[in-house]
Amino acid sequence: MRWALSRVSGGVVAALALQLLTAQALEAQATGTVRGRVVDSGSNRPVSDAQIVIDGTTMRAMSNATGEFTIAGVPTGTRSVTARRIGYAPSTSQVTVAAGQTASVTIALGQTASALEAVVVTALGETAERRTLGTSQQSVVGTAIAETQRENFVNALQGRIAGVQVNSSSGVPGASSQITIRGVSSISSSNQPLFIVDGLPMDNKTLHTSVLASSYGGSTVSFENRGVDFTNRAADINPEDIESITVLKGPEAAALYGIDAANGAIVITTKRGTAGGGFEYSNSFRVESVRETPELQRVYGPTDPENITTSYWGQPYAPGTRFHDNVDGFFQTALTQRHNLTFSGAAQDNRVNYRVTGGLTKQNGVVPSTYYDRYNVTGAGQAQVTDWMHVDLTTQYSYADNNQAFKGAAGPLLGLLVWPQFDDASEWLTPAGTRRRVTALDPQDEVDNPYFNVNKNHIATTNNRVILNLGLRFTPFSWGSIKTNIGSDTYTNHNEILRHPESIYGYTNNGLIDVANDNTRNLSAQALLNLDRLELTDRIGLSGLVGSSVRDDESTVDALWGRDFLEPNFVSVNNAAVRTSKTTIAQRRLIGAFGQATFDYSDYLYLTLTGRNDWTSTIPRERNSFFYPGISTSFVFSDAFPSVRQFMTGKVRMAYAQVGKDASPYAYRPALEYKTTSYGGYGYGFWGPNVNLRPEFAHSYEIGTELGFLDDRLHVDLTGYRKETEDQIVNNIRGSYATGFIL
Repeated sequence: MRWALSRVSGGVVAALALQLLTAQALEAQATGTVRGRVVDSGSNRPVSDAQIVIDGTTMRAMSNATGEFTIAGVPTGTRSVTARRIGYAPSTSQVTVAAGQTASVTIALGQTASALEAVVVTALGETAERRTLGTSQQSVVGTAIAETQRENFVNALQGRIAGVQVNSSSGVPGASSQITIRGVSSISSSNQPLFIVDGLPMDNKTLHTSVLASSYGGSTVSFENRGVDFTNRAADINPEDIESITVLKGPEAAALYGIDAANGAIVITTKRGTAGGGFEYSNSFRVESVRETPELQRVYGPTDPENITTSYWGQPYAPGTRFHDNVDGFFQTALTQRHNLTFSGAAQDNRVNYRVTGGLTKQNGVVPSTYYDRYNVTGAGQAQVTDWMHVDLTTQYSYADNNQAFKGAAGPLLGLLVWPQFDDASEWLTPAGTRRRVTALDPQDEVDNPYFNVNKNHIATTNNRVILNLGLRFTPFSWGSIKTNIGSDTYTNHNEILRHPESIYGYTNNGLIDVANDNTRNLSAQALLNLDRLELTDRIGLSGLVGSSVRDDESTVDALWGRDFLEPNFVSVNNAAVRTSKTTIAQRRLIGAFGQATFDYSDYLYLTLTGRNDWTSTIPRERNSFFYPGISTSFVFSDAFPSVRQFMTGKVRMAYAQVGKDASPYAYRPALEYKTTSYGGYGYGFWGPNVNLRPEFAHSYEIGTELGFLDDRLHVDLTGYRKETEDQIVNNIRGSYATGFIL
């Protein structure tokens, strides 16, 4: 039986071997060889290291030092052979391959501005070749952002984009960051750019202390935006989810986004799944410590040694006085850890892809009790439902928990510097558990012990946020497509600011507590009709788009302020004997209609015309509609003059644009507020309206050039610009009290 099986097996092997040999013989008869040379179209010199591909197959080769290449086993018939090399435009030639024969081909590559061939994201989430753009913009890949290990990705843009300035309020966990592009141009309005994520606006608000109940007009305990800080909401984005960031510099590049992009725009594209993705885990750990601390004098003691103060103009310390290193002992070694787990994938034809990410960031500060924890969950998926319908859906959830210390005069650092060095500051409580004092000053005059400050006073914030974005693209016709995005950006931001009854800033009022809940809901929708390139003549083409957008923003801040604590260490508004409430509502609606037309001539001269009309709810109705145009041009002179292309590549660009800016909500209508008069009542507050309000208008133009040398190994980008803003809207100007208002 075993022998019979062996005979059968041997017969099968013999048959398979015979079939294999036959197939190889047939294959040898049905294939041929392509041999050729790649040359420079201008100088006819050989081009080495070019990649040659037989289109529709995986067969490829590289050209050698003499520009020659050989690809064997090419199927017979007419084949397309494409050659590519950095610094040159791709070129395709046709060749006929005969069985067992060698076909020869020469492929000429024309030099081009390789950096200008890159496809970049422009306004409204559209893409275009860099060569066609007449405005200045720069991009950063997401990996470069993530590698900086910044918790707030905005800080990672510092030094990477020309003209972009990022200012962080401090180095503590959760500190806010402000970003400006090409400087400040508005007196009272925001000078920060518009943030766009996957085509729709994202809220980057930083809570202002004016919404706190303790900040009513004439208050003696208001912060006036000093001493406290709140995270800017762009920090809710997980840097690991960012695919790329494109910065549109100024209104010339971002005018299609409307009045919110008067200071430019930061366009963020998030990652999507790819075939073969699977699971991916990454982490990072960072240890921080204070490098240098201020040097304090240890020569002269307190001014009055009998009644100790924090003024050190007295007699020299006695020999042998024991000093404590309070400064170095106060700061701690801080650990920051980040963990990201991603599961992604896609179908082989990429008609469906998906990506799910979970992220954890835990940052401790060098100042005790300060920390910033963030949790991110992101889901993204795309599907080509039919040949004419594409769906793109993203969902982002984030939760942030932040605890900060006070800053400036109310912060712990001032107390650390003036605390007597002959006293151990780490012993900050009495045996009874109350604040330990060391001077003869009144309680409200002695600076807080730094340990008492960070343990008994705090700025605590939690934030829950959900961002939804649904994108649909329809291509029912051959000459264009319809694209629409619908999204919402909602979050609940809880803030608690505590000034302990025994602290210097809470003693007079026997404790102060501010609680503010910001419920923000932003809805946006956008629709585009894209028109593919239409050939008007042999050399002139036209492409464009028209569209509209709607944005509806609403924020309600419910705030409470309490004083006179019943129990000093019970942190709750219910613990305050006197309480005051305040509700701040801000609503704004913006509708826009826009269009763009791009003319191209021989693929080296481009002219783009843009126009947008906005209707805003924050300007009186008779002036709330305004139109602003834009024009830009790009001339790729290295393609227009082939002789120049042998030495360099480059283009010149020029652009001009106008853009309007509206006011903050309710700037032209008087607001009523509760008055503490006899029997109560309502009346106008401190802030008066301007019924004649009209929008600001910014006029901006730029001229620049992009040059590439040594096969674009050396790249130069120069831009000169000027921006002027007229009809400035200025808030809080002191006026005559006879008007009934103060500001």
